[in-house]
Amino acid sequence: MRQAAIETPEARPILKWAGGKQWLAAAAPRLIPTKWQGRYYEPFLGGGAIFFAVNPKRATLADYNTELVDAYKALRESPQKIVAQLRAYPHNKKFYYSLRGKSPRAPAMKAARLLYLNRTCWNGLYRVNRKGAFNTPFGRYKNPTICDSSRLQEASKRLRRATLLSRDFEKTVARVKRGDFVYFDPPYITGHTNNGFLKYNAKLFSWSDQERLARVAIRLNRRGAYVLISNANHPDVIDLYKGFSLYSVTRNSLLGSDKKSRGSIAEILLSNYALMGCKSEVIK
Repeated sequence: MRQAAIETPEARPILKWAGGKQWLAAAAPRLIPTKWQGRYYEPFLGGGAIFFAVNPKRATLADYNTELVDAYKALRESPQKIVAQLRAYPHNKKFYYSLRGKSPRAPAMKAARLLYLNRTCWNGLYRVNRKGAFNTPFGRYKNPTICDSSRLQEASKRLRRATLLSRDFEKTVARVKRGDFVYFDPPYITGHTNNGFLKYNAKLFSWSDQERLARVAIRLNRRGAYVLISNANHPDVIDLYKGFSLYSVTRNSLLGSDKKSRGSIAEILLSNYALMGCKSEVIK
């Protein structure tokens, strides 16, 4: 029995996000450890697809992107203010660039700005310049869904059961206990010597970060926590997780900047417990 999760109406991510796992969320029932009764941790929250799908009773969620975390906090506390603001926003190029150039201070206004830009920018790509300012161009969508009130309200309800943090992944899981469930979804690398397209906020997730993540996962395994990791299907990554179970998955990538680079991408799941109905191999 999975007593740490709650069965309620479906909730989907409120943001499009590079590396988002909405494509994997449908498999959430198979990802949940069968005997899990503890807290849920997701240190690389991003769009939060797996969190919303798992729907835990108690959660600790984090991301290094402070603006993103602040938006989730505002939605948790003031969903009606955000909905009202989004409904007032028009959809056109002039307004997009006007709002992009502003820096509101009120939490609900900041969240509404991020949500609007995310829904109307090119490919839903969060990108900042060296000064930390959002600089993704206008997306030219004909009729984007800027305000999905029911989705925002449901997300707000689920976020009320969560602690939200903006900090490094290792610090986020420092208090993980035996029986807790930790899902890591780090930015992926594309090779053993270079970094991939995705960024950990404005900072690249380097190979040394990948090695540190593996050490943290191994430590949590020894502590008795359930650990699940999404990562790139690369032999150097796999070699970091000896003793873990390896699952191969395939998805369609739509966030490559070049159309030729888009298509089917092989990824992996690594876990220290069995995923229901999935074939695996133990890494040696």
